[in-house]
Amino acid sequence: MKETLRLVAVLTIICAVSAALLATVYNKTMGPILKALEIKTSEAAQKVMPPDASEITKEIVGKETFFVCRSGDGKVAAVAVEGLSKNGYGGNISLMVGLSAEKKVISYQVITANETPGLGSNISSTEFSAPFCGKPFSSNWKVKKDGGEFDAITSATISSRAALECIKDAISKYESALAKLNTSS
Repeated sequence: MKETLRLVAVLTIICAVSAALLATVYNKTMGPILKALEIKTSEAAQKVMPPDASEITKEIVGKETFFVCRSGDGKVAAVAVEGLSKNGYGGNISLMVGLSAEKKVISYQVITANETPGLGSNISSTEFSAPFCGKPFSSNWKVKKDGGEFDAITSATISSRAALECIKDAISKYESALAKLNTSS
């Protein structure tokens, strides 16, 4: 009985020390991780804007952050907004999607994704993303296997579906916020 209590006490101390160390490491690394993610997000927003986009401002509408490029009259010319999907093969996927005032997809960049290397990770490839560029918002944003108009990556249909969900999410966020973005110039 004494031996069991001693073992329980030792294990409790080990667990408490491990938890304290883990919490300390988490607290020390969370700030730099969030800062790196913010930089990656801003860089992705720059990349998905039209090549002639000069001044890009960061604007918040509701809980969403938009990177906005305005025309000479102050109207929205293009935005970059994060599209999310919880249905990736490796978990959550986050894409920065560039959208034009003409209601077309400009481009996208992967912000976070834990997809299978060489398969689902190909959502960042030009071969997969090129067909989306210039497509109107009204397109059927599904893979052909699901009745849509876009080819899925071979052996990575789940990742392909999730990428398209991210684009649809970004379009939805943009359409919901457009009136507020145009009045906040």
